[in-house]
Amino acid sequence: MSNIKTLILERIKENEFAAFTSSDFQDIAKYKSVSKALESLEDEGKIRRARRGVYYLPVYNDFLCFEEAPNIDGIAKAIARQYNWIIVPSGNYALNILGLSTQVPNAYTYISNGPYNEYDIHGNVIYFKHTTSRLVSILPYKVLIVIQALKTLGSENVNEAILIKIKSFLDSDDKKSIMSNKSKITSWIYDILRKVCE
Repeated sequence: MSNIKTLILERIKENEFAAFTSSDFQDIAKYKSVSKALESLEDEGKIRRARRGVYYLPVYNDFLCFEEAPNIDGIAKAIARQYNWIIVPSGNYALNILGLSTQVPNAYTYISNGPYNEYDIHGNVIYFKHTTSRLVSILPYKVLIVIQALKTLGSENVNEAILIKIKSFLDSDDKKSIMSNKSKITSWIYDILRKVCE
């Protein structure tokens, strides 16, 4: 058991997991052994349980002297890994990531190639909304976030300041992908992204 726990903690550190499930360690030992090891680590206070089967590392804020809330995005990604879903932040959460909204969300919405699902994590709600779009498996992650943010804003609300934010968010590979996937991106969104890529 102690060896399994050590291997789990090493895996968490190596991959910088903010959150994780037993499926992240399925190559280390059998499911029951991994589950017992995770429960033991929780009892020891080394990890915390976000919900049944989903755990995270506690982070203590020394300056403010309290334990920080779990990383909700990390938990969403852990759930997605468990079920082999591709997920992309959308709605106000996508705006928040881009710095286009200063509001701290208490609902985190993702488009997903998985089914519709909803999870309550300590008062924060994670929504997975199914999409049939093939773009989630074609375009880079950051480009997909920008597309979701633009859909939330609407074309009439995109100004020069927003274009500057988007330009700094995307790297050169993201921009190349945009230019080579014109036919796959909604025309008004592509027109905006083309300006960013110029």
